[in-house]
Parts: sequence; structure tokens; C-alpha cells
Amino acid sequence: MIIYLDTVNSKGNGSNIANENYARELLELFTYGVDNGYDQNDITVMSRTWTGWSVNIVDYTNEFNPFALRTTNVYPGVTNNFTTVSNLAGVWTFNYKQANHNTSIKTVFPNKTVPARFGAPYAGRNYQLTLPSRSGTNGIADGYDVIAHLANQPFTQEYLSVKLCRLFIHDDFVHGVYDYTDPNLSPEGQLVRQCMLAWENGNPKGQIRDVLRVIFNSDLFRSNAGSLQKVKTPLEYLISAIRALRAADTNGTFTASLDSASGGIGTPLNRMGTMLLFDRAEPNGYPEAGPAWISAGTLAERVRFIQAYLLASGQSGRGDAGNSAANPVALLKLKLPSASWNNAGAVADYFLDILFPGEGKANLDVYRTAAINFLNDGSADSPVSATPFSGLVNTSVNYDTRVRGMVSALMTSPRFQEQ
Repeated sequence: MIIYLDTVNSKGNGSNIANENYARELLELFTYGVDNGYDQNDITVMSRTWTGWSVNIVDYTNEFNPFALRTTNVYPGVTNNFTTVSNLAGVWTFNYKQANHNTSIKTVFPNKTVPARFGAPYAGRNYQLTLPSRSGTNGIADGYDVIAHLANQPFTQEYLSVKLCRLFIHDDFVHGVYDYTDPNLSPEGQLVRQCMLAWENGNPKGQIRDVLRVIFNSDLFRSNAGSLQKVKTPLEYLISAIRALRAADTNGTFTASLDSASGGIGTPLNRMGTMLLFDRAEPNGYPEAGPAWISAGTLAERVRFIQAYLLASGQSGRGDAGNSAANPVALLKLKLPSASWNNAGAVADYFLDILFPGEGKANLDVYRTAAINFLNDGSADSPVSATPFSGLVNTSVNYDTRVRGMVSALMTSPRFQEQ
């Protein structure tokens, strides 16, 4: 992150002005949230605390020593240009450059107090932080002191609790607006407050495990209304499809390639919402909320992937699934006894089990009926036939087509879009 946000080149010594990117994004995206308990002056002052935080190539034995000097070792065969970075043999790691640090006294959040909406035990608490003048290697402590201070504040407790609730329950939690003193506070607001108190009262303070325990034991998480609330991201959708059917790469290897830079799932990920792995332009990571991923266009791309993914060998259009190829008939014959291969109910049940693991059967009755009807429908046969599924030869093209079509229908259903 210090590389991405330019802290590695930030200097606060002399007349140099510290780069503010890291301080701003830390407050906005990872601790307090947007416009919540801080102002521009806090960003400016805080940016000075991380001046000197950089990277360097050091000896392997100094990988975890932030004060180590640059290595002087070179690769075998190097006979000149001994200081050229590409010739140095070592490891790139976090490194503190004390000469670049701003050594002045720093006061962050001067005279600021926690707003009344937070209620007890937070409201009215002064959260000013003053850092002494530090020089030499002691200056590295400025950054750590700020991080520890931010982690203890109710703004951070609220922001991260909301993010966790959004991740595990539903998208409609908000931060920065709940009045925790309101007797009519919504169930969502009440849960966020319980998470904050778990954070506040932990020993030591800030135990994420305690916060998660509150979430997972809550009615919002455990009730029926708490299910079916989260949409799969493009990555989750693709991986769940590949894992469920034990997809093979088109070259015959067992597992489909997941490298977004290869012919694996990179193109489908891009089409479903530009979710390129390790290539997010913004420093906040890809969104977990459904609206960022679901539109008429992106849903069409999900259908496009599944249809291509389930095409039989030799059919045109398989490239729309990257290198991923599924063979549901081979899978069901591997897992079901031969006596069940022509039993539409047994085949439907098998695929419902692997596509919707942990889902109660009663919740899938509609899907089961649709799957059985699809298997018994010969309108897609070549030529069209009225032969029921039980009467098909299980090595025939029509048998293969019906199974692939049924699985495709299930995997493009609304339920398969959900986490």
C-alpha cells in the first residue's frame, strides 16, 4: 500500500511536503470512512508521520529489519555496475529511511470529541493525539502510534463493523448516520452497536473474532430473512461454477486455469464487470455489494459464460468460457449408480446438491420440478422427440444435450447468482 499510494517517495525533512495519499486513503477507506471525524488538517499532519516509510533491497538475513542498509551482494557473474539495482542479490522489503522523516511535534485531531450520536461509552470522548518530536530510528514509531490510535476509535469500530455486516448479512448497512441513542434504532443499527461494543470491550481491545461472533449469533444473520441477500461477485460466480462441475481445462488438465492473465477466466471476468484480479485501479478493493455487479449487461455475460462452459466438445462458441470446459454427464456417471442414470429425479437431485450445497430441499422444489421437466422435454433433441428421459440411450447426443441444458438452466437461475 505504501508503494501504491506513493509513501515510498514521501519526504518530510527540511522544506519537503509529505505526500498525503496514504493518510487520506487510510482514513477514508480503511478506518474512519468518508468525512467521518476528520478534516483536511488531520490528513496533512498525519501524512508527516509516515515520511521515511519506504522499501529497499536488503540482504536476505535482514528481511525483517526495517533499518537495514541496502545490500551490496550481487548475482554470480556480475563484473561491473555493482550498484545497479537489477544486479543486486537480495529481497525487497519495508525499509525506514530516517533521513526523510519529519521530526516535528505532530497533533492530529486537535481538540476533537466523539459526537453525541455514538452514545456511551464514546460520546464526548476527546480523541486528540499528540506525537513528540522523534529523530533517528525512533521516528518510525510515529506511524505505528497513529495506526494504533485509529484502531481504538469508535469511527473505525463503526466503519469496519458495517463492512463486516455488509459482507456477511446484506448490503443495506450504512456508516456515519446511525444515532445509537435512538430508542427506535433499526435492527441493523443495533447490530452495528453490538459489534462496536465487542470491539471496545475485548481483551485486548479490537478482537475481530469477538466482532464476528456477535454477527454470526445475531438474528439478522441466523434468521430466514438473512439468507439470499448477497450476490456473488464475478470471481465467486466463475469459481463456484468451475468447482461445482469439476471443470477441466480444454487441454485436458484436471483443473481449469484461474489465472486472469491467461486464457482461463480473465476474459469472462472482464466481461462480467471488469473484475481483473490484482489489477484494481482504486485502492479500496473490489466491491462486495450487488449493485456494482448486477445489470442487464453483466447478467447476460454470466449467461454467456455458462452456455459456453456447458457446450459439448466440437461445438462453436466454447471460447466464451475461456479455457474452462464442463462435462456434466461424465460427472453424474462417476457419482451415481448406473441404475440412476436415466432417472430424471435422481439426476436432478444430484445437480441440485452440488450446485446449491447446504440448501434445504423444500427451498429447491421449484428448481427440482423445472429440472425434471427439462430432462423429459425433447424439444431440443435432434430431431425433436417425445421420448422421456428414462427412454434415452445414456450415450446418445440427445441424452448429453438434455443434461447439459438442464444444468445450464440451473446455473443461470437467480439462486445460483447468490452467495
